[in-house]
Amino acid sequence: MNITNNDDYILAEYSGGMDYWEILEGISKIFSMPEFKVKNDIWKFKAGQMKILFSDLYNIKDSVKKLYPESSTGKKTAIVTENGIQHSLATLYSDIGKNLPREIKVFSDLKSAIDWIKQ
Repeated sequence: MNITNNDDYILAEYSGGMDYWEILEGISKIFSMPEFKVKNDIWKFKAGQMKILFSDLYNIKDSVKKLYPESSTGKKTAIVTENGIQHSLATLYSDIGKNLPREIKVFSDLKSAIDWIKQ
């Protein structure tokens, strides 16, 4: 995973596929960044093998809820996917995470995600 701290947002890019433990590691890294408290974030997943269960989505939500920095003022998280399975899982996660502190929206391209994050 590669994390880039841009002027307007934080970008977390996974090189291939989705893995439950890598996602939790990424959440921990991003939440510990001082910039996360004031910036929105984008998670970009490149096509690859899926290593995540439906029940993992609930566990990820619980981890976000537990680890989320209380003083954070960021309001949006965009998820960018490259294939249908990723898109479906990300959409399910955004539905599961409706009561999390940040609005979650799923995109199929980075430009649309960036445009939404900057609004």
